[in-house]
Amino acid sequence: MKEDNQEYSMNTFSQRLNPRNKSHSIEKGLQCRVKDPLWLAGMQHVMGEFRAENGGHLVKAVVNYDTAPVDSIVKGEYSGDSAEAMPFNINIPLEILVEEENENLQHVSKSENWNSKRLEYNFSLKRGDTELIAQEYLGTSLDWFNFSFKNIGHIDETEHLKVVNLSPIQFKGMPLPRWWSIEDRRVDLGQIKRNNLNYLSMMLMEFSFIYSNDWFVFSLQHNVGDIRNLKKLEVVDSFGVVSLAEPVIDTNEDKQGWEVFTLSAHDNKLSDGRIYYLPNTLYSSLQSEAYESVSFLRDEMANLVWAIEKKYQKENEVINRGDEILDKEEFTNIPNESVQPLYWDSFNQTMIERANFIDGNESNDSVGPLALYSPKKIPPIHWIPYQPRQINTNGDYYLRRSRTVDDAASAPQYRGQILSESKYIHEEEITRIGVEINRYYQLALDSSGVIHCWRSRDKKIDTKRALSGLQFDSLG
Repeated sequence: MKEDNQEYSMNTFSQRLNPRNKSHSIEKGLQCRVKDPLWLAGMQHVMGEFRAENGGHLVKAVVNYDTAPVDSIVKGEYSGDSAEAMPFNINIPLEILVEEENENLQHVSKSENWNSKRLEYNFSLKRGDTELIAQEYLGTSLDWFNFSFKNIGHIDETEHLKVVNLSPIQFKGMPLPRWWSIEDRRVDLGQIKRNNLNYLSMMLMEFSFIYSNDWFVFSLQHNVGDIRNLKKLEVVDSFGVVSLAEPVIDTNEDKQGWEVFTLSAHDNKLSDGRIYYLPNTLYSSLQSEAYESVSFLRDEMANLVWAIEKKYQKENEVINRGDEILDKEEFTNIPNESVQPLYWDSFNQTMIERANFIDGNESNDSVGPLALYSPKKIPPIHWIPYQPRQINTNGDYYLRRSRTVDDAASAPQYRGQILSESKYIHEEEITRIGVEINRYYQLALDSSGVIHCWRSRDKKIDTKRALSGLQFDSLG
């Protein structure tokens, strides 16, 4: 060892000792030999490592919480406290109650919870003065994070007080706490790279490398369909010190909405991190192919949204509109796409096409050809346009269903149930990438063994891009 630096003052005297290795081998460095343990203990004392610190590790936790089942549903979009709540069987998966469609007197299937203007499911759950709201359920997979709480009342039907053991959190590639331990070589956290600055990746690396040893996990038994209010959580370390653990929730209103593993608040209320709800959802189900499918795509050049109706169900038959044989009457208003030269008829003072000449010969009164006329080109008939309409002076818009066929008196241009319900759609619901709405059948068993078959819908990103080919009349 060599004395590398000395600093003198009136009150302090410090030394920094650095090892010097003249060989190229790192074998001795990896052995971490301690030649003088007493000297090492003295250096720890100089560095202040023997000060009175709580260096214990967590051993157990004492948890006090209340639970109660949520057993009433309010169908449709949230309409305030006056909405009627209907009790439901906790054994039936919640997706069935939300997604099922009932036939009306006209034998048209319709879901009470489907919001045709938002293209998603809306409903709420109640128990006494406790109310949970699900405003943006897209179908197929209902979970706890689909809910936010409108009000949390008395959740005190069953009180629990448990003592649980704590286990350190573990994940693949996690840095090990001991010096002689080597991490799994199959995971290299140092190779996490992003072309652009990404705060989430930086936070993940910081957690993995620095704070991963500070997190512990324990399990609690929780009944399906219950809502839980965590009243108190105390942790005990190896020295017997008891500490109160508070939820990691920022009480600043401007920073609300970043909490995890707890229900968010509805109507800008403050979250407290103590509320959790476990809905009675499907474990698995059998799903049919889509019997109705519609894609919504933006056309910024035409300032339109196109609803491409791919499939629809007619009685017991699924019809693919791309392969459908349309009646001739539906094509009568589609103009000829050929390019025609235009002439000026000086006698009648109008523009005419060559085909309108008598016997196809140019007359002395005609001048030209002056320009090439291209008639408009419209997409196929199963492309239904939605035009923007302004709602108010604040710049809010909705999309209004329109048509490309001039005469739609005999039958609407659409054929399926989805577009029939969606006469108006909120403009912000159609993303730049596009969305796809499907209807299909599902079959599943509930917890009591009863078979359920119901119609369901889902909303997802549409990854298949398409061009409308729309072109207006032009002269060239």
